[in-house]
Amino acid sequence: MAIYKLRFFVIAAAVATSILLLFGAYSSGVTTNDVSQFADKIASHVPGTTTDKRKLAYMTLLTNTMNAPENPSDDHYFMATRILGYQLMHQPTTKTQRNIPFVVLVTADVKQDRRDLLTKDGAVVLQVENVEVDTSWIHGEMPQWKDLMTKLRAWELTSYDLVAFLDGDFILNRCMDGIFDDASATTPATLVTSNTTPNDEATLPSTYILATVAEANPFHNYPPSAENNDYKDPNYFNAGFFLFRPDLTLFEHFKAILSIPNRFDPKYMEQNLLNYAFRREGQMPWTNMNDQSWHIRFPNVRDKEAGVASMHDKWWSAHMDKQLQPFYDSVRWRMEGFYEV
Repeated sequence: MAIYKLRFFVIAAAVATSILLLFGAYSSGVTTNDVSQFADKIASHVPGTTTDKRKLAYMTLLTNTMNAPENPSDDHYFMATRILGYQLMHQPTTKTQRNIPFVVLVTADVKQDRRDLLTKDGAVVLQVENVEVDTSWIHGEMPQWKDLMTKLRAWELTSYDLVAFLDGDFILNRCMDGIFDDASATTPATLVTSNTTPNDEATLPSTYILATVAEANPFHNYPPSAENNDYKDPNYFNAGFFLFRPDLTLFEHFKAILSIPNRFDPKYMEQNLLNYAFRREGQMPWTNMNDQSWHIRFPNVRDKEAGVASMHDKWWSAHMDKQLQPFYDSVRWRMEGFYEV
């Protein structure tokens, strides 16, 4: 309650100050633009308010290829998506302070009861279709990954200016909103025309945004660095975490790549496609985030205690460090308790 009183007080102060400044503007040389900027600065310090005019989103993908059981509570991947939504929308220590929506892309075969629960939780649920390209040459390492190319549909959602994509199996450690202020996100990259791109892969946009961090090794220092050999390949990123700007030209570019057999190694499906499209030696190299603490793959307790923002791990089975399991379980039960109240 106190935070809402504070918010009301500061917004009221901003409005009152703006009115007073407007009365004196003509005599003091103050412009209405000056007043607007001053009010924005005041409001920007109030939790839950923002002067950012960009349309932002957190986004994930939910498919039905993981042998989903009848009971939603027994469906690990659905519950992972629900836990992520709880953390982004409701959990006090991690929820958005800018009212950024949580968008869940679902394939056609995701059951309606799952969609209804996510909508009731507060998520925006959007059905996406498979990419209409012959991908018979693509065989991922795991059969349950067969629908992951639908992730590329996210680039069609051009009503959003900037999107933070997170796979469903993420546990958050703090609020993620600051990711949208990283310098890698605020200034679009331009093509590196000195590099070459095959002429059978369709047109590239003149500017783009694809920012992330390199995938750390299972055993790594924190923060990881190339100097300490913490990456198998510092030019390779995990497609479970990235910041991007939707772009129809890029979506067509991805489709063109998909239609060319063996253009990239399909073992890791959309991850290897994106690493190929945004390869460092190409015209559209991906950008390193300035702040490397937004994400870690293969997390351990040391990463969490050091303040990493998001951990790519399965809530039901901590992969590299079983000491994280009690924390994961606690987030799951807080989520259950929140929605049952």
